[in-house]
This record gives sequence, C-alpha cells and structure tokens, in this order.
Amino acid sequence: MILLKTMTETAYREWLEESIKEYAKEKTKAGNFKKETSNEQAEQEFNQLLPEGRETKDHYLFILFHEESKEIVGNLWFHLKNEPREIFIYDIKIHESKRGSGFGKAALTALDSFAREKGITKISLHVFGHNKTAISLYQKTGYEVTNVLMSKSL
Repeated sequence: MILLKTMTETAYREWLEESIKEYAKEKTKAGNFKKETSNEQAEQEFNQLLPEGRETKDHYLFILFHEESKEIVGNLWFHLKNEPREIFIYDIKIHESKRGSGFGKAALTALDSFAREKGITKISLHVFGHNKTAISLYQKTGYEVTNVLMSKSL
C-alpha cells in the first residue's frame, strides 16, 4: 500500500531541482524546447505553476511512501481544481530503482482514494508520447486518451 505524505521543505527542494531538470530534458526530447534554453524554460514554467512553492494554493505535493517496506518510492504533484472539481496530475514519478514493482499502479490507486474522499470524479494528466511505459500504466489503470497532439520534424 502506498501512502501519500506531504513533502517536507527539504524533500520539496530536492524534488523541484530534479523535476525541473527532467522536465527540461523531456520537453527537449519532445521537440518543445531548445536544448540550450530548456532548463530556463522549465524553471519558468514551474515558477508560474508553483509561485508559493509547496504552499501554492490547491497544489498538492506528496512523497509516495510504501507502508510495508517503510521506503519512499517516489513523488506526486497535482492540482485540485474546484470548478469543476477535478485533479490534474503534473508529476508522478517512481524512483528508478523501484520501477517495475507495482508502485506506480499503487500510487494511482492511492490517488483515486484521495479523490473519492474529496468528492472528485475526474483525474487528468499529460504524458509525453515517447513515454510508452507511462502510457501503458495509465491505460491499464483506466485512463483514456482524450486528445492527441502530433508533430513531424523536417
């Protein structure tokens, strides 16, 4: 079982630094950012979305805590929108050494429980098209494609 535990300030700073770098890399890989400016663009987007850091209203930043092993296995960041009441997942990450052990599915199940407790009936997310592992996980846990954005590099 995965528990959603609020990030400490130290965990938040570590997560933020790593997430900005990873987001910049993914956006570059997807062709959305130029490599030479990707870190600055990623940092700017994070600053816009989280202007008050982990205290930003209606944003939830959790560590994913595996109850049986007492280990932190990943992180989760989402926004709770009030009208209509729905969740948008900005980031869910299972630590590389913990992948392939069912923690991603368990984390999404924990999020489903959180959402039901809050009366939320919809959870959405964005996934990069090149991330086939994540796409497979989301499909297996009931997520459906609602939009497709396609590009062609010349």
